Amino acid sequence: MPDFSYAKINQLVVHFVGNKAQEDGYEAASNVLSEIGSDLNFNLGTIFFEPFTKENYYHFTHESELSFNEVYTYSRNIFNDPEQFLEDSTSILKHLYSESTHPNIKSGDLWIFTVENVIVEGEMTSGIGIFKVENKEIFLKNDFQNAEFEIGYDKGINGTDLDKGCFIFDLDQETGGKLLILDRLNKNDSIYWKDRFLNVEQTADERFYTESFVNICTDYIKQKEESLIEKSNFVKATSEYLLSGAELDIDDFAEKTLEKPYEQAEFKTVVENFERENNIQFPEKFDLDEEKVEKLSKKIRKTLKLGRNMSLVIKDLEQLEESDFVQGYDEQKGKHFMIVYYD
Repeated sequence: MPDFSYAKINQLVVHFVGNKAQEDGYEAASNVLSEIGSDLNFNLGTIFFEPFTKENYYHFTHESELSFNEVYTYSRNIFNDPEQFLEDSTSILKHLYSESTHPNIKSGDLWIFTVENVIVEGEMTSGIGIFKVENKEIFLKNDFQNAEFEIGYDKGINGTDLDKGCFIFDLDQETGGKLLILDRLNKNDSIYWKDRFLNVEQTADERFYTESFVNICTDYIKQKEESLIEKSNFVKATSEYLLSGAELDIDDFAEKTLEKPYEQAEFKTVVENFERENNIQFPEKFDLDEEKVEKLSKKIRKTLKLGRNMSLVIKDLEQLEESDFVQGYDEQKGKHFMIVYYD
């Protein structure tokens, strides 16, 4: 994850953006907050830095030419000339308003700020934060006046209120930049924020390919829910393969983890479906990300459904042996059965 330990927010502006379909309009601020003390910087960092917990990077795209991507162009302008921060932040506001055409999109405050001294993959760089705040919490506050107390309230935000936000880092600008995006978006908000406003795609690196492959393995396992031994064998073979080297070849993986040709064909079909649905293309070989590999066992369901009201939980599928259980069908009773041996 990016290291914000030394990060300092330099310039900050808060605009208002409404729903264009409902003709709410927008309101651009006329001032920039540039004198930000250490206490305010710390509190802002707690709100805007800490929600980012995944290191999945994105980059800007455009169907014709990258410079036509509005947020990409305005953010580059800010990096190149910080004096134009207010003007370019207002351009970002207008672009967001132009994309706020769905009737369910809420109005809210648009926070835009610049930040310096962020460490991204070992490199010190600067960044731009863009956050739309649609929901605010109510905070109670009390005060004492001449031994009498008063209670009031106000509305404000904290890190849990954020769901639409991103950081744009001043890196890889020629290839679309490098972004982090909050992962709390539902499907409709994802289209609005990621696809229409930012127009970004996830960057295909070893993290991306490894995580995608882990998802493919779990999708394949779901097809084996009723066969505990097939599920167990695949988990064992997959773990052994992934731990045996730092590189993965999907065809080689299928041949070495699945014995039967029809199983290999099934797995490759799952891969092809995943590529088509997610608009990606795996390379012939790619390096594995160790952290993502470790998540495979955590994502695999440990529960085997035996019937409408009975399930079996296996703590560690990799330790399961074929001799530990017997599955069958009792013709006389007309029911399935399982015999489980345990220590």
